Amino acid sequence: MSINRAEKITMGTAFAAIVSFVLLRVFHRGLYGSIPAQSYLFLHSGMELLSFALCFTMLVLGCLFYFPSFSKHQLYLAALFGAVGIFEMLHGLTAEGMPFYRMIGGAMPLSLLFTLTAQLAGAVGVLVILSRGDVPVPAGRRLPVILIGIGLASAAAAVYFQLPQHAVPLLDSERSVKMLRFAAQTVVAFAYFGALSIVLFRNRNERPQALLTIILSLAFLLLSALQFMLSAHPHDSDFLIGHAYKLAGYFFLMNGMYAMAIGEPLRQYGHSESRIHLLSNYDELTGLSNRRLLKEQLNEELKQARSSNSRLAVFLLDIDRFKTINDALGHSFGDRILQAVSDRLRLAASKANRLYRMGGDEFALLMPDVDKEGEPIEQRAKAIMGLFDAPFVLDEAEYHITISLGISFYPQDGDSVDVLLKNADTALYSAKAHRNEFSSYEPEMNRGAQDRLRLESDLRRAIDEEQFALAYQPLVNLNSGKVVGVEALVRWHHPKRGLLPPGEFIPLTEENGLILQLGEWVLGAACRQNKAWQDSGLPPMMMSVNLSMRQFRQQQLAERIKEILEQSGMPPQYLELEITESMTSDVEFAAETLSSLKELGVQISIDDFGTGYSSLVSLKRFPIDKLKIDRSFVNDLAQGGSDAAIIQTITTMAKTLKLKVTAEGVENDEQIQLLRERNCEEAQGYYYTRPIPANLFENWFRHRSQTA
Repeated sequence: MSINRAEKITMGTAFAAIVSFVLLRVFHRGLYGSIPAQSYLFLHSGMELLSFALCFTMLVLGCLFYFPSFSKHQLYLAALFGAVGIFEMLHGLTAEGMPFYRMIGGAMPLSLLFTLTAQLAGAVGVLVILSRGDVPVPAGRRLPVILIGIGLASAAAAVYFQLPQHAVPLLDSERSVKMLRFAAQTVVAFAYFGALSIVLFRNRNERPQALLTIILSLAFLLLSALQFMLSAHPHDSDFLIGHAYKLAGYFFLMNGMYAMAIGEPLRQYGHSESRIHLLSNYDELTGLSNRRLLKEQLNEELKQARSSNSRLAVFLLDIDRFKTINDALGHSFGDRILQAVSDRLRLAASKANRLYRMGGDEFALLMPDVDKEGEPIEQRAKAIMGLFDAPFVLDEAEYHITISLGISFYPQDGDSVDVLLKNADTALYSAKAHRNEFSSYEPEMNRGAQDRLRLESDLRRAIDEEQFALAYQPLVNLNSGKVVGVEALVRWHHPKRGLLPPGEFIPLTEENGLILQLGEWVLGAACRQNKAWQDSGLPPMMMSVNLSMRQFRQQQLAERIKEILEQSGMPPQYLELEITESMTSDVEFAAETLSSLKELGVQISIDDFGTGYSSLVSLKRFPIDKLKIDRSFVNDLAQGGSDAAIIQTITTMAKTLKLKVTAEGVENDEQIQLLRERNCEEAQGYYYTRPIPANLFENWFRHRSQTA
C-alpha cells in the first residue's frame, strides 16, 4: 500500500514527538529543574488559557459549523472538550497564586482535582467515543448533547467548590495525593493508548486527513500523560513539558475537528464542483471535449475569424455501421471501439485543431484559420480517412472500421454555431449514403435531408396504417425441380411515391429502431400466409423470413416467435429464420439464442454466406440447417475463376457439416447447370420468378405444378 504525503507528515511528526520524549528521559538529570513560583505561575496560566481556548474552539467547531455529513464523533468530541475546557479554565483559576486558590485537604489543592478531572474525562471520553462507530446524526441532536456536556461539567465544578477543606481525610496525606495523581494519570495513559490502538486498527486500510490529525493528537496526549506520571513536583520542568505535550495534543485534535466539520466537507464540495465541471465539458468515456464545449469554443473561433477575415472548417465524423457493431458485439465492446477511434483521431488534432465527441459514434474536429496552414482541406480530409486504413486489434482479433466525414466552412456555409453544425451534419449524411467517404456541404444537400425526414415520418405512419405488403420468391430443389420453399420479402406501398423496394427504407428502420415493429409484422404476416396456402390445398412448404440484427439481439425473441406461430396456427417446422454472418460475431450469445430458437422446432439458415468472417469452429457450435450462398458468387459463376472454387468449397464444407445449400441470385440455365455440378441443392432468383404478391405466387405455383 502506497503512503501519501499526509501520512508521511503524520508519521514524521509522531516520530519526532516520541524521539523528543525519549531524549528528555535520557538527559533528564541535566534538563530537570524547579521553576520559581512567579515564573511558573505566568507560564502555567498562559498554558491553561491556551488549553481553554483550544477546547472552546473544538466546542464551536462542533456546535456552530456543520454540514449534511455531521457525524457522531464530531458532535460528542465537541461536547466532551467543551466540558474539559471548563475544567482546564478552573484549574488555572484555582492554581496557587490565583484568586480562587484553596485546599480541600491537607495536601490536596482544588486545582489538582480540576486538572485530574479534565484529564480523566478527556481520556476516557475519547476512548468511549472512538471505540464506537461513526455514523451521521440528525442536526436536532446537536444542542441537547452540547448542553448536557456543559451542564454536567458546570454541576461537577459547583460541587467541587462546595467541598469543605477536610471533606476527605485521606487527602490530608501528601503520599496519598501522589498515589491518587499517579493512579489517575495511569488510567489516562492507558485510555489514550487504547483509543490510539482502536483508531489505527479500524482504519488500517484507509486514513483520511481528519483521521491523521486525530492520531497525532492521541500520540501527544499519551506522551503528556506519561510526562505527568513521571513528574516529581507540580512546579518542576517535567510538569511544564507535560502541559506543552497536552497543548500540542489539543491543537492537533482541534485540527482534526476542523477537518471533519469544515475541511472535509469543503474538499468534497470542491471535488463535486470539479466533477460537475468535468462532466459538463468533457466526455467521460473518451476524455474528449463534448458538444457543449465545442459550441462555446466554436463561438469564440467565429469571433476571431470575423475580426481577422479568415475561414474556419468544421469536420463531423461518424463511424460506419456502428449500430451493427453494438448490436453484434455488445455495448461494452462498442465503447472500446469508440475509445480506440478517439485515440486515432487525436493524431489528426494539432494544438489549433481541437477534437470533440458529439455523442454516440459522432466526433467533431474544429479547424480554425484553414487557409493559414496552406494544405488543401481535401488533403486533410483524406489524411483523416487514411487513419482508418489499418485495422483495430482488440482481443487478438482484427476489426476494420471506416468513417464518413462531413465538412462545413465559415463564412460560405454559415456564420453561426448552429448553422455550421447543421450543415456539417447534412454533409455527413450525404457521405454516409456511400460510406467511407467525405463530403463538403452543398446547399442542394438540404433537399435530401428534408426528404429523409419526411420519409422517416411517413415510415412511422406506414407501420401504424399497415401500408406494407409481402412479396414471395420461390426456393427450388435443383435435382427434382420442385418448389420446396418461399422467401418473404417486404415492400412498402407509399401513398405518394408508389411501391418502394426494401433498400430505400430498411436501412432507415434499422437506424431509428422501427425495424423491430416492422420485422414482427413481416414474421406474423408470412406465417399467416403460409398457413392460408396450406389450408387452400397447396402442399406444405418452407417459409423463409429474414431477422434483422436488432431483432436477433432483442430479449425473449424465442418467446415472441412462439406466440406468433401459435397465433397463426402454422407448424414451426415450416418456418425458416434467416440470419447473417455478422449476427454471430458474439459466438456465445449467438449459440445461446440459436439454441433457444431451435427448441421451437424452426429451421435456421445463414444468409449471404461467404461475405462475412464465419469460422468452421463457430459454425460447428451453431444449430443451423442451411447456408445461402451470396449472389455475388453466383453472378460470375459462368465466367469461371475463383467464384466456382468458392462455391465448390462451400458445398463440400456444408455436406461435411450435414447442412443444405441454397444459391441466391440465379438468372440463367448455365448457372443452374454449374450449381448442380457442384452439389448445390437449392436455388432462388429471377430465373424462376421475381418476388411476386401472394395471389400471383399461388397462381404461379399451381401453373408450374401442372406443367412440370
